This record gives sequence, C-alpha cells and structure tokens, in this order.
Amino acid sequence: MHDPSTRPAPRLSIVIDNYNYEQFVARAIDSALEQTVSDLIEVIVVDDGSTDRSMAVIAAYADRVRIIDKPNGGQASAYNAGFAAARGQLVLFLDADDWIYPDAAAEIIAAWTPGTSKVQFLLDMVDGAGDPLHRQVPRELHDAEAARLMRDCGAYGSPPGSGNAYDRDYLRQVMPLEESAWRTGADSVPILLAPAYGQIRSLRRALGAYRIHRALDDEALVFNNYSGSLLSEFLRITAGKRAVAEGLDRLGAQRAQPLGLAPWEARTMVMCARFGGPQARAAMQPSPGAVVRHALRSVCRWPYIPLRRKLQMVVWMLGVTALPLSLAHRLARMHRRSAGQPDPSAHAAAARLAAMKLHG
Repeated sequence: MHDPSTRPAPRLSIVIDNYNYEQFVARAIDSALEQTVSDLIEVIVVDDGSTDRSMAVIAAYADRVRIIDKPNGGQASAYNAGFAAARGQLVLFLDADDWIYPDAAAEIIAAWTPGTSKVQFLLDMVDGAGDPLHRQVPRELHDAEAARLMRDCGAYGSPPGSGNAYDRDYLRQVMPLEESAWRTGADSVPILLAPAYGQIRSLRRALGAYRIHRALDDEALVFNNYSGSLLSEFLRITAGKRAVAEGLDRLGAQRAQPLGLAPWEARTMVMCARFGGPQARAAMQPSPGAVVRHALRSVCRWPYIPLRRKLQMVVWMLGVTALPLSLAHRLARMHRRSAGQPDPSAHAAAARLAAMKLHG
C-alpha cells in the first residue's frame, strides 16, 4: 500500500493581483518571498494596467518573481492571467494590499490532501497603515458543513480572497472567469463553488493580514475596500447566487430554490432595501419587501448560530426596516462594528504585526 507520508509536497503558486497599489504591493511581494518553504513557492505578480508607479515597484523584483504586465481588465482578468501562468498544485490569489505571514505556505501545504479543493485560514484585520484592528475575519469558518450550506444558501463561512489556497484541478473546473461580470469581487466564484468540487480544510489561526482602507468613522454602511455602495454589495451578492446556482446545475447537484442568504448577506440585503436608494430597490425582485422577508427567513433557518443571536439579528433587521430613518441609520452602522470576530490573542497579534510593519 502506498504510504501518503512519502508523497512529494505540492508546490504553491502565490498570484498577487495589483491595480494602483504602489504603496502596498511591495509588502505583499516580500511576504510571498519570505515564506519558510521558499523552495516550494513560485510568485507571480499580475499588474492590471496600473496608472500609478506600481510597475516601477514591481520591476525591482524582476529577478525573483514572474511579472505579468497587462492592460486593465478588472480582477477576473488578473486572476485568469495569473492562473494561466501558475504551475503549482496549489494556488493562492493574494490581493496586493494584503500580505501573508512567513509560515502561511508551510501550513497550507501541510493541510492539503488529495480531494481538498480549498484550504482556508483566518486573517488579521489591519487598517490602511497596517496597524492591527484587533479583529479577525471571518467570524465563522465552515468546512465539513460548507457543502450543505452552499447547496442551501449559496454561501458559507470563508475568509476574503487572500485567505484561500485552491487546488489547481478544482480551479480548472471554474476558470477562466467571466471577465466582464467580475471586474471586482472575482474571488467570489472560486470561494463559493469550492465545496462542490472537494473538501474544505480550515486552519483556525491567522496566517495573513487583511487591510481595510476605509476610515472606521466614515458614514459607509459596508466594511470593505470597494465603493461602499449598497447597490454594489447587492449586485455582488446576487451575482454570487447566480454563480452558485449555475455551477450546481451544471453538476446536476440538488440545491435550494431559491438559495437562501448567509446571515452577513441577509444584513446587507436589509440595509440595501432601506438605504440603497431607488436604483437598488428597483433591482430587488419581486420587491424590496420580499427581499427583506427572504432575509429574515434565511437568518431563522441558518443552522450554526444560537437562538439568542438569531433573535438579536431579527430584531436588528426589523429595526433597520421600520424605525424612523435617523434611528434606523444609527442602528445600521452597528453592522460595521461587528465585522469579523475579536482576536483572542490580540496582544500577540499586535506585536507580530508591528514587527512585520517595521521589517517592511
């Protein structure tokens, strides 16, 4: 019988997608090059037509990384170009404003086994300057439950793009991505469909940093690095549902019709119905009220949160929907403060991030 311990360790391709992040991209490249298993790593940097000095920064690494300098086409086009060049059995798409810790690749490679479609891990949240926010994403990591949640809700607990490493045999099934549809948020497709093609393995400690550019005290109701538009969040969520539905239908797999919403998606949908403006409400089918009811039902049916928290979320959503506008807006802003989960080792994480910031 073949001894799996004698199987050669897989190589990991780290694909860094960059667009106008001249102030951040060097930190991302350095973090990829500083992995403890550097002999098992290849680093590919895709610049998606930056108009700042990004290419001047990237060019300094020409003897150590593979550089793809392409016209601007959006995130999906950068993913497609990077994957086409990648040769590793595992592929990690690292956003140029994030970075990974030196032991990330070793941990990923050790966790991967044949039949695994994705290895996922926590990310420390940092602000635009790279200082710790003492929180981690995501709040929930799902692995054994991920396939069921995907079939029922089209979503499961997963980190943002930089916290995922994929098996290339899986990626071949879902890539190349449709470039016109995924100029932003292209990580949604490989993240959401991974449970349909193999096992999800979760590493429940932070192996990288997720940078939040948006000021914590601005008026946006969403907590990401995109436009802050609730309409754009609504479109991203609905596009993800379509991608999951189409992917499962291609495989002949059973799924809920319609797909439900994960709790974090349900909260966003409720905010969009109240504060997204006429364009967002017009896009809600069959009506904003129906979308709110679907969000409430989805939270009640979500299996992995306690009843008390479900009740809190339902009360919050009803308040955002029905309270006078100013009170509802104050309530909605609480959504941002609950992003991620408190870091159980905040002091250690702060020291680690400070040391890496100084080194970078």
